[in-house]
Amino acid sequence: MFDYGYRGCPVIHTIDEGGMPSASGPGLYKGLEDKETVFYVEMGKRSGGLDIKVEGPNSIAKTTVERAGDKSVVQYIPVEVGIFNISIMWNGQHIPGSPFHPKVIDPRKVRISGGWAQYMDGNERVGLVVGEEKRLVFDVSQAGPGTLKAEVVGPGSSLPVSLSDNYGQMVVGFIPREEGNHYIHLYWSDVALPNSPFLGYAVPTFSDANKVILTGRGLKEAIVREEAEFIIDGSQAGPGAPEVSLTGVRAEINVKVVSLGGGKHRCTYIPVVPGAYLLNITWNGRQLRGSPYKVNVIGTFYPQKVSVSGEGLRGGILGRPMDVAIDTRRAGPGELTAFCMGPSKASYCELKDNHDGTFVLKVKAQEPGRHVLQIKYGGEHVNGSPFQLKVGAQPDASKVRVTGPGVEHGILATYQSRFIVETRGAGAGQLTVRIRGPKGGFQVEMYRDSQRDRTILCRYDPTETGLYVVSVRWSGVDVPGSPFQINIVDTQQELEQVLHDASFAQSSVTHRSFSQWREDI
Repeated sequence: MFDYGYRGCPVIHTIDEGGMPSASGPGLYKGLEDKETVFYVEMGKRSGGLDIKVEGPNSIAKTTVERAGDKSVVQYIPVEVGIFNISIMWNGQHIPGSPFHPKVIDPRKVRISGGWAQYMDGNERVGLVVGEEKRLVFDVSQAGPGTLKAEVVGPGSSLPVSLSDNYGQMVVGFIPREEGNHYIHLYWSDVALPNSPFLGYAVPTFSDANKVILTGRGLKEAIVREEAEFIIDGSQAGPGAPEVSLTGVRAEINVKVVSLGGGKHRCTYIPVVPGAYLLNITWNGRQLRGSPYKVNVIGTFYPQKVSVSGEGLRGGILGRPMDVAIDTRRAGPGELTAFCMGPSKASYCELKDNHDGTFVLKVKAQEPGRHVLQIKYGGEHVNGSPFQLKVGAQPDASKVRVTGPGVEHGILATYQSRFIVETRGAGAGQLTVRIRGPKGGFQVEMYRDSQRDRTILCRYDPTETGLYVVSVRWSGVDVPGSPFQINIVDTQQELEQVLHDASFAQSSVTHRSFSQWREDI
């Protein structure tokens, strides 16, 4: 019997799984703002590098990745609503399905227009009347991508519910069929709203609010600072009295109700802030059909009369705020807004209201370069907007270079006093050159070829021997080598001797400076 085995046998090979990892889990498709969500990446026995990035419309979500056997558990917390972008890379390549686009919502931001208080009865229940349609208007603009769903369960059964879009607001409508408790279930993208279901109570019909007649332009529109009017005619509705409220996102308008007799009432109001408002009218505590009504308040404003001034319009230096003065006193009522965008980043804009029609805008750039500043009043550009601003880098004296024979020792008869100051790359700043030497022993000249040139030629033409001290500073900071101590003598022998002599008298100071200029961007 023979042994045909070879030394080193058997040989063991490890064969990795082919293909790409796969991802699964709810976090790939949906999520809630400020709530942790999760998904999984199945890697099996594959070897390689996993790279995961979760981005929102305006933010990057905090993400944790934990290895659990052959898969990774990924958790992230979105801090805004919107459609996110989840990129899952394996060895530098997207896995199947990547990038994923989960929809992040926040049911807390589904808000009833005007607040729940206007709909409540004396027992903190939604007031309902048998046989009368109830309309609930919701603002869903901040809740993220989704749909509003509603279910109303009465004493006997569920009620038909209508959903409609009214000028960008969602309206839930239903008609109670019998007296008693009604439970109003509300969902945003199948997630229940906080405090849902809401309790409503339906009472029998007493007076006929449907016979109340409304007339007047003030039911639909008004002009800022002008009195608007409408009439409530309840003469055919039976005994009763109206209750009226007019509310908006930024203000609530007081409505004056005066009885004209015979069940008729005159209603007036004077708006001061333009925008969309909701007019809620009830008769004997019962909401009129169609209420709340949308009222559009038109502002009279003149953006071209807004005055904008200040050093900030000329630009500035990174890290220092740029101040702009804005005067709206001649422009009428309107909303003032400002936005500044740099080459790739938006600047911080802070508006300070002086409460007299004037404002101070502080713009804080996040990067150097060209910036575009938009100032709008009532949604329209003011005169000069958009403004072009130049933001220079912070001064850096260490980047300034001084070269030339004028900063070296020499002999008076053959001395070349020229030297060059190169400021390119040193940011925006102010160049200051001071020279101390024998009194009356020199004249100083500084010039450059153009206003945009960052190279400055200096010369001081000494006429006497002695010690010259040249101080070169950029925005108050000495540049490398400054101050330069220059010994100028008559002969080579004197030069060699005077190099060891540090006792030169100081006398007059000649000072020349350039005004500050901006970096060429």
